[in-house]
Amino acid sequence: MNNLMLMTGATGFLGGANAVEAIHRGLGKNLLLLARAETPAAAHARVIENLQLLGASAADVAQIGVEQILCCDLSELDKVSNDPRLDQVSVVIHSAALATFSNHPLLETINVDGTLALGKLMHRRPALKRFMYIGTAMACGEGAGINAVVKEQIDLPLGDEHLVAYTRSKAMGEKKLRDTYPDLPVVYVRPSIIVGHTVLGCAPSQSIFWVFMVWQLLGALTTSLDEKVDVVPVDWCAQAIIDLAQKETLTHNVFHISAGLGSSVSFREIDLALAAARGIEPIGATYKQIKPDAIATLLPRMRECVPECNDRLLLRALKLYGAFAGLNYVFDNENLLAEGIRPAPLFTDYLALCVESAKHIPIAEQMKWDFK
Repeated sequence: MNNLMLMTGATGFLGGANAVEAIHRGLGKNLLLLARAETPAAAHARVIENLQLLGASAADVAQIGVEQILCCDLSELDKVSNDPRLDQVSVVIHSAALATFSNHPLLETINVDGTLALGKLMHRRPALKRFMYIGTAMACGEGAGINAVVKEQIDLPLGDEHLVAYTRSKAMGEKKLRDTYPDLPVVYVRPSIIVGHTVLGCAPSQSIFWVFMVWQLLGALTTSLDEKVDVVPVDWCAQAIIDLAQKETLTHNVFHISAGLGSSVSFREIDLALAAARGIEPIGATYKQIKPDAIATLLPRMRECVPECNDRLLLRALKLYGAFAGLNYVFDNENLLAEGIRPAPLFTDYLALCVESAKHIPIAEQMKWDFK
């Protein structure tokens, strides 16, 4: 596929990693990047700053010119509908989203309406072969796993199965895109829990990582130490996404970008790796498994261990993450592996990098990545 590749979300964590990976594959000049700002030059500057944060070199970013920026917000795509470059786009990678566990008033506006607007913009474009919607594996909701393993299937719940509004909005985006534009060549790409980068650690983003730190500080969580958690690094996610984007044909149209059964690690393994990286003893035998509604009993210890945090926000956050952890999901990735995508690296293999890169950043600052 030698036509243009339209990417959204290049100023974000995963979207930026996708752009960096594409550049590393020699696709820099084929990129058309949707980014919002007052001017194309300002949008270009935002993109370049983020790509550098995600490891792009001076030579890498030199491949992205201002002329490769489609300067627009998802809510105003009609303004660029006549841009002739859109007729040269063969692949869309739609990563842009409001990713927050807060009840943000713009969640559906951005994640649902924005997705439909992009579908409208690209519907029936002559060169379009693939529209890759980057969702989230957690949009499966509660009760989706068989023995805690969630299969790669197209239908997602839209009701009370969702623990947070964010995952529901991503499921709605998929469903409405499919219903509104049934002939759009959509591929549903659902990453699991993205934490850190195998080279940069958590320097680009501390999203979710702080949860593991707080869990170890408190010595308690809502699941057994021997249960597994499906965590993947952002650079591997980007590699898998660009692999799928570049394949001439795909056997399936739903993919979990996940650790799966082969690369998921247990909380015990994380405890050991985290303790080694921090130079402390693992919590091991002193660990307490508690129910989500008992997390409030940890409040005095929270104030002691993480004194700089808003304790009410931290309590709410831990209840949410405790509920997610209690699901014990592993996301099956048979479809992904069948396409020849290499398995994910283990979280424990790069966890020390995450610790080192984030050790100077207060937990309260790290939390802002997930509570916008």
